Amino acid sequence: MKRAPIKKDAVKVMSAVLTVSMALSFAACGKKDTGKETGSASGKGGTEEVLSGSKISADSPWFDSTMNEIIPAVNTGRKMASAPFSRLSGADDKYIVALTTGDYDIPANFNWENYRYSDFAIVTLSVVDRNTKQVKNTIDLIGMFSEASCIEKVLYRNGKISVYYTIYDPYTDTAVYREAELDPSTGDILNEKDISGYSLPDRTFDIGDYLVETGMIWEEVSYFKLIITSSDGERKEVVINDNNSDLYDIPLILPVDGSKALVPCEGKNGMIYYTVDLETGALTSENAKDYEWLDLSYKSSSFTGSDGNVYFLTTSGIERIDMKNRSVDKIFDFSWCGINRSSLSDLEIADCTGDSILLCGASPTSRPYGDPDHSAFSIIDLKKAENPHAGKTVLELYVPYGYVDESIADAILKYNEMSTDYHIEVSNRYKESDYYDDTQYIDSDDDSDLVNLTGSQKMSNALAMDILNGEGPDILLDTSAFGQLNNPAYLADLTPYIGDLDPDRYFTSIIAGAKTDGALYQLPICFSVAGIQTDPKNAGSSGTGFTTAEYAEFLDGALNGKDIITYGQAHYFAKLFNLSADMFIKGGKADFSDPAFIELAEFVKDHVQQNSTSWSDIENGDVNGPVAEVAENVVIYKGMFSRDRVTPGKEEAFNIDCYGMSSYIRGVVSGKTFTAILGFPSSDGRGPVYKPIVSVAISAQAENTEACAEFVKMLLSDEVQIPLAMNDDFVISRDAFRQGGRAAVEYYNGDGAVILFGYDPATGGAVNTGIVFSDKNIDDMENIILSCSKMDTADAAIDLILIEEMPAYFTGQKDLASVTAIARDRVQKVLDERN
Repeated sequence: MKRAPIKKDAVKVMSAVLTVSMALSFAACGKKDTGKETGSASGKGGTEEVLSGSKISADSPWFDSTMNEIIPAVNTGRKMASAPFSRLSGADDKYIVALTTGDYDIPANFNWENYRYSDFAIVTLSVVDRNTKQVKNTIDLIGMFSEASCIEKVLYRNGKISVYYTIYDPYTDTAVYREAELDPSTGDILNEKDISGYSLPDRTFDIGDYLVETGMIWEEVSYFKLIITSSDGERKEVVINDNNSDLYDIPLILPVDGSKALVPCEGKNGMIYYTVDLETGALTSENAKDYEWLDLSYKSSSFTGSDGNVYFLTTSGIERIDMKNRSVDKIFDFSWCGINRSSLSDLEIADCTGDSILLCGASPTSRPYGDPDHSAFSIIDLKKAENPHAGKTVLELYVPYGYVDESIADAILKYNEMSTDYHIEVSNRYKESDYYDDTQYIDSDDDSDLVNLTGSQKMSNALAMDILNGEGPDILLDTSAFGQLNNPAYLADLTPYIGDLDPDRYFTSIIAGAKTDGALYQLPICFSVAGIQTDPKNAGSSGTGFTTAEYAEFLDGALNGKDIITYGQAHYFAKLFNLSADMFIKGGKADFSDPAFIELAEFVKDHVQQNSTSWSDIENGDVNGPVAEVAENVVIYKGMFSRDRVTPGKEEAFNIDCYGMSSYIRGVVSGKTFTAILGFPSSDGRGPVYKPIVSVAISAQAENTEACAEFVKMLLSDEVQIPLAMNDDFVISRDAFRQGGRAAVEYYNGDGAVILFGYDPATGGAVNTGIVFSDKNIDDMENIILSCSKMDTADAAIDLILIEEMPAYFTGQKDLASVTAIARDRVQKVLDERN
């Protein structure tokens, strides 16, 4: 997925004019009635299980919500260089304090010798009355600390605002680090002190009467310092390290008792744990096995409650760590309220008692092609209430990571409002941390691919087994990478439910390319295009890709022998196999005697290195790595097979996982004539592939297939497709695609040009390169989408067999016939077991 939750609009309930036929009462079919109610399904033990098919009772968890938005005070008469961004600095029973930061635009022909941070920075505090949600005071920190070279951090706790700032002297090349305490009601400075002897804090944690701040130190190896401040203001520093190994993160600090805390550290050697005595600073190393119950993945915004427990946000709700009972319990699920779950996942916990929750943070915006003039600050109050959906039957929607795109989350809300019989609840009960090995050392593309395939196999096996047993989720979102599931035993064929779509309105070729043996198990809703971006003149005879012979010629010629596909032989072959798997596996039967299979194997043996290059060797300069500069402010990632950058005019092509129009436009800029995205080498020169960013499937054992299908149809509506397109995704709707394309062209011809071409101080705008974008760029990308050959999906079990068996041929230990016979038999056995 291209986006990390950098998201989205708050509580934007979808328009009531959803252009989809919603049956508000569905016929019963599918799973047998469990007879269970969800009153007890409150997430005990931290489980993500939703109990598909259960009835919602009146006392099932539910929270009524109210939302207020605060517009920070900034000078709207000045042009903004970047949109102001608001975040929570702290809250108590009296006030909520929001910090807003940003920059005003620097004018043309500005004399940089006269630059002062205070002339262009925006650093404003909004002090909000917690009861009335009205702004009681606005504090301009730039005006207050005009001598500051940078205001680093603002924290509100114990009724006072602490401002950390730096004063830098360029003549002596020294910096003074200071802390000032302010009265929130007046903005007056209560006291100020020099704290230059202490590290700059990254995160802060309230542990009893102590404030514990973490600061990461980068030296030969990375480590942390804890800055511990007692209630009387005494400070001490404690160093946290792992001998000669890097430490990457301290996600949480957890109270053990009034004067001790547990410090979990994520590092090169996995998770390590220390107990720190907050009074003395003494450290004690702990046995990691004692904390295997404590899963710290995907946790953010921790809050220490008055009960001594720590609450934190996950991608799907709020959980509580109970150190005394060594348990992690879910106390709030984003499905238990009527607010867009994508918006909630971006906020921070300001207060939490279990029955009452206060969440605050920036109101997200879906405007990737431009910055708004202001950034609102959201304040959301959640209070336990009677469940308004009592009597409905739960449909479980599973999504990896628990994150749902904003427009998809809107569709879920709309579905739940309109349906009288069913209620969709989102789960992440198949957690990646349970299936993927996060302790294995990864130092190459091959290593990374092996870990991903092994984890995918375990995870898709778990999903498949639960579905067969009638215990799986009803709707599966974003599972298109699990090729194993594309089987009538696991998933329903969606073709009868979406019908024959109009090819003038939808990219029906994308839907056709997602089919397995004529059945549509995973429907792409939005997608990226993976291939080789280059000048169209480099295409093979098909015009859309390369045969193996054509790619070998391209590799030895234009690429000067430097392959832009960076895997070693075994993984390289598995990738090419996936792109043409429809030729080798049909109707549950594997046939590796096809000449196309032999052609791919011979190509890999003759033209591909045995193993992928070590990342350490590239980083240490021991090999000639492919990393190079692009143009100023332009970074093009090669996507599907590598993460390299390219130099315009120095490389003839690069790999790309092209996620949207901005990605395509950047690729065009990097080469100026790189308007084509071509397929990877194949026997027939087929076009590029596409990878769903959002996909949807229905379990073959769903509680009610018809009810699930109504939700699937909603995802094809304009109310979902247009926001996705405007959020820089390629979508199934052709009209929505062109709307997003026009927005991108307009943006990169205007304010966005600076991102592509760099800033020209003489004009105060972008460097003039003479490049102008137009509808032709949209037409070119549309034709690329139409040329896509199939959906890129991997059957991890089959890939792992090929990775194990094919090296015997590549290294000359066995002939190809012997190797393919063994590989084919193993693959067929897997297919037979599934059937």
